[in-house]
Amino acid sequence: MSQDIFTRVHPVVAPTPGKAVAGPKWPEWLLMFDFETTLTTTQEPILGVYRLCRLVGQHYRCVEEGLIHPDDATPEELATFRHYAAAHEPDLGVKTFPPKLTLPVLSRTQFVNRHVWKMFRTGGMVSGFHVAFDLSRLAVDWKASRDGGWSLILAQRRSKKTGQLENNPERPRIKITARSSKSAFFSLTMPVRPKEWPHKGRFLDVRTFAFALFDESFSLKTLCEHFHLKGKVDHEPSGRVSAAELNYCRGDVRATVDCLNRLKDEFDAHPISLHPDQAVSPASIAKAYFDVMGIVPPREKFDTSDEIHGIAMQSYYGGRAECRIRHQEMPVIHTDFKSQYATVNTLLGNFDVLTAERVRFEDATRDIRKFLAGLKADDAFEPATWKRFRFFALVRPKDDILSVRSIYNGSTPNIGSNRLTSSEPLWFAGPDIVASMLLTGKVPHIERAIRMVPQGKQKGLRETNLRGLVAVNPKTDDFFRFVVEQRERVSKSNEALGALLKTLASAGSYGLFVEVNPRPHERGGKVTVFSGDIPLRCPTAVLEQPGRWYFPPIASLITSGGRLLLAMLERRVVSRGGSFLFCDTDSLCIVGDHSRRWLPCPGGPVVKNGVEGVVVQSRRDVEQLVEAFGRLNPYDRKLVSKILKIEAVNTDADGKPRSLRGLAISAKRYALYEWQAGTPCLIEPKAHGLGYLYPPVAEDEGPPWHADAWEWLLRDILHLPQIRPGWFSRPALMRVALSTPQVLRSLPLTMRPFNFLFYVLVDGVVGYPRGADPECFTLIAPFSKKPHEWMDATCQNTHDGAFYRLSLEQSPVFDRVIPQTFETLLARYRDHVESKSLAPNGERCEPGTRGVLQRSRVVVAQHRLIGKEAERRWEHGDDLSLGDSKILEYRPSVRRTTNLRSLRRAVRQIGVRETMRRSGLSQHTIEKVLAGMPVRPRTLARLLTAVSAAGERPS
Repeated sequence: MSQDIFTRVHPVVAPTPGKAVAGPKWPEWLLMFDFETTLTTTQEPILGVYRLCRLVGQHYRCVEEGLIHPDDATPEELATFRHYAAAHEPDLGVKTFPPKLTLPVLSRTQFVNRHVWKMFRTGGMVSGFHVAFDLSRLAVDWKASRDGGWSLILAQRRSKKTGQLENNPERPRIKITARSSKSAFFSLTMPVRPKEWPHKGRFLDVRTFAFALFDESFSLKTLCEHFHLKGKVDHEPSGRVSAAELNYCRGDVRATVDCLNRLKDEFDAHPISLHPDQAVSPASIAKAYFDVMGIVPPREKFDTSDEIHGIAMQSYYGGRAECRIRHQEMPVIHTDFKSQYATVNTLLGNFDVLTAERVRFEDATRDIRKFLAGLKADDAFEPATWKRFRFFALVRPKDDILSVRSIYNGSTPNIGSNRLTSSEPLWFAGPDIVASMLLTGKVPHIERAIRMVPQGKQKGLRETNLRGLVAVNPKTDDFFRFVVEQRERVSKSNEALGALLKTLASAGSYGLFVEVNPRPHERGGKVTVFSGDIPLRCPTAVLEQPGRWYFPPIASLITSGGRLLLAMLERRVVSRGGSFLFCDTDSLCIVGDHSRRWLPCPGGPVVKNGVEGVVVQSRRDVEQLVEAFGRLNPYDRKLVSKILKIEAVNTDADGKPRSLRGLAISAKRYALYEWQAGTPCLIEPKAHGLGYLYPPVAEDEGPPWHADAWEWLLRDILHLPQIRPGWFSRPALMRVALSTPQVLRSLPLTMRPFNFLFYVLVDGVVGYPRGADPECFTLIAPFSKKPHEWMDATCQNTHDGAFYRLSLEQSPVFDRVIPQTFETLLARYRDHVESKSLAPNGERCEPGTRGVLQRSRVVVAQHRLIGKEAERRWEHGDDLSLGDSKILEYRPSVRRTTNLRSLRRAVRQIGVRETMRRSGLSQHTIEKVLAGMPVRPRTLARLLTAVSAAGERPS
């Protein structure tokens, strides 16, 4: 059965320029503030606390601490503020004369006028922990900005014409565009007199800053614990103005300033010119080190054509993740590759490309065909061979095992490593082609190949010191190899440096080379994209702006190289009659145990007495696999002894091998455990696909709920007695952050940006009240960390404003809403199918399918072009509002599609000689078209006219 496939395109859009921040790296003044809010869905501010800090030496010290109240605070609330201020002294870090003995109490308007505008005018920094949320508490109005973000209005005035309040055009707005749930871009819009506002505004989110430095998500509590600082005040927010609430908010602001000073110490240890408010991710730190080493971004120094970028993007796929044995307990030995993408970069010599003076892409069709024809499986284990994999080939696949992006589950595209057949050729990266050869035993049909060849060494490269401690010279050191080796050298003696090197090995090895930032196309219209080497003009409402370090040829080779490592390992395992439970980007969970034996399993490759099964690899077998990959190790063996390692999960606390068991449901949904006294004891449960649910267990109620969930799932699948968790009947809720205006399409416009609330999952069968239209029923509830109170929450339908109560049973008048519970969702989770694979019998994978799955066979029906793939962060607990399941699809005009997809077929029907006569084009030009090589648009137009006149008009 044929099906559509999806490939990425290269957009012809200028890369994102580097944005310089005016002023010193750390400004003299910092304004830190925080708000407490009501506990309703509107989360209106009830009180705030601020600290005005000055840079004294290396740290920010508080020179003024004060309280903030809403402009419409009641007399009773104002009295609480005054009484508290009179009874408490400010916590100052800088002595003043005369000494400040009272806490200033400012209204929201006074705070903005006295401090916020001053920060903007003088170049000071505005900061907070999740500062976007607190800035939106200051706003008196808000609008959607053109780039898909928010525009916050902080000031209003009386209109001279109407006497009504209007937004003040003489004051700047704050524009916030969410980049992810962990970061956002901030800027000031220019008011009517921009000369009065010479600075662009500087904003530092402490949460984002910590993530950029440590590649770890922190709460304020966990960040204080990380630095061994006095943490948050022990208090349960009440949503009301009180002395306890003010104490709590003061403690948060104090702790945030303390954490920022510790983060500043860490950041200043890096000899980079990056400003702290530009550090939005770990990749920011990696890019800054590339800059300080003098490396010029590839697109700024290489004259690489859009055709080449289009070829690389068509061949680009992410990491490989799949379940091979489903719903069947297996003994397993879990393995993974050391710093996989850094290792691949080193093997392929990608740092030579990154630091080259120039790069040439040469036609290598004949040479690549000859090279592949003589390539043996063992050759892939030689480091010298890998640099010859640095090519791209136009392949006409016929039952070749290649990455293919298609709709397997009936709704959204996914990537599978499957058997692909296509009448039209497609571009693939060299390592993927070698991987297919290893898995199928045959060379794919190659119509054309190009090789990437770096030449010379870029001028201006210079040595730097990582975190001021480890010298690296880009002229002589392979950066990717260097950071991995040095991490192994220092990780035990210098934890902070080891963490940095780990971050650089990860963040600097891959994502920055394929970074594109979608933004609205302000004028609409068309954009040119390249699919392979073919240009297309497509209408689009979104522009995909490449990042500054965007260079698809490197990005495509990196992920392709990772898949080759997995294919090499898979081939070795399968050749011994074995199999694997699952694979995930850099790991393969091999069916293995202490000793080698045969084990029955539906669909297994080894049949005994008519029973299908697999050969369980012995631990020695797996150790031999590890040793085999030692030949490929590009590192100093004294520092990195193995690039394939047996994971620590395979050993107990004493370092002895354990009898590990595994059970998988689908890709990324698995659990590893061991049997103790007849009970499966979880060691590593994976919560992928459950993270979008807010935990139904409070922090103080017991262990993480995912462990309880997986224990229930395991016992259910293994037909063991089950223990029903106490939270099973709690409603399934998703925490939604209003990070983008698109979330408000169906939510009340009165809600502030960046509010947190719950989205209620309604039972689709019996959950809706009488007369409700499911298409117009979106239920929200106030956010609460108390799961036992969720069923009592007052919920609101955002379409008509009606209020409802939740219940597990319908009332006699059918006015209640029955939510999905964790019990119903876990039953669905258990039945989730591995849709991109087939059942052992070759049929579709169904909820009851168990055993060794087969690869799907994909015959291409239509080739569809897409942009950046849908974000799936919400599946493991990230911001749902950024997890739009839609993908950007480019649809070229019918005429253009006809030209490109059918023209070559029509030319072949007429014949080259007759086409030459009718079009007046040379044989060389026509052969270029038939080979898929780029030609000018007017050449295509002449060919179209020629074949149309011959009665062979493409259709």
